[in-house]
Amino acid sequence: GASLAELSERAGFVPRPDVYDERLKPGFRGGKALLLFFLCNAVPFGAVLYYLREQRASRSQLSMGALPTGADDVAAEVLRVIRTAAVCFLVQEESTAGAGNGGVLRVDPHAPEATAFVPSTEPLPLMPQMERNDLTDIFESPPVAGLGFVHFAVSRSSPFGAALLAGHRRANLLYMSNTRGAYCNVAGQVSILSDPDSRRRYWKSIWSASFPVMLSETARPTTTSASQTSASASASQAPVEPPPAWQHADYLLVRLAVSEATLRAASEGP
Repeated sequence: GASLAELSERAGFVPRPDVYDERLKPGFRGGKALLLFFLCNAVPFGAVLYYLREQRASRSQLSMGALPTGADDVAAEVLRVIRTAAVCFLVQEESTAGAGNGGVLRVDPHAPEATAFVPSTEPLPLMPQMERNDLTDIFESPPVAGLGFVHFAVSRSSPFGAALLAGHRRANLLYMSNTRGAYCNVAGQVSILSDPDSRRRYWKSIWSASFPVMLSETARPTTTSASQTSASASASQAPVEPPPAWQHADYLLVRLAVSEATLRAASEGP
């Protein structure tokens, strides 16, 4: 008879019956993964739809239903149009000297203020040694919202700046707001502010692209002369920092005292 070793060796060549795991059930077994996949994609998509619906409802609430009739209501609506305006244009009349035939210039004005800013000549009460800056302006003289005065900047070398320097004291600002579905025209007398406090207070950093700061000859680092002593000649001189951007000679700060405001709908109804 065959030995046990031979029988075991022959058994390796005989096909073994299939073994089924009773714990596995027939059917689709990826339901949890598929549900997780749909949740990960449905939640952001639903959030986007909700955001778009809220934005549409907000724009509907912000849009102007009808033109106001009272003077106070018109002034309030003009302020809303100004706050939501995407662009603003400085419009010169055709009779303006140096402005061509009714020139138009896009400007970036500040929000209207109810009262005119008057720079103080006294030092700060609590910290007299500290210079005034944007932070001290908030506590010392915060701007008050209102349709009284609008501040903006123009280039001194531009036709609009030349017209202002020549004595033209009438200007119009045209605001266009797609949110309110209206545009307004604000007119009044203009004045040029040349005091350092006003120029610093109303300066916008975004204006630096229009008024690039260039180092003057006095601001550049000077070289030591031969007549100086050897000690001072060997010492390195630190470069002088450029002046603040609001001290640019071409920067012309203009204040518009509002005396007239008109409001129109951007699109007329049927």
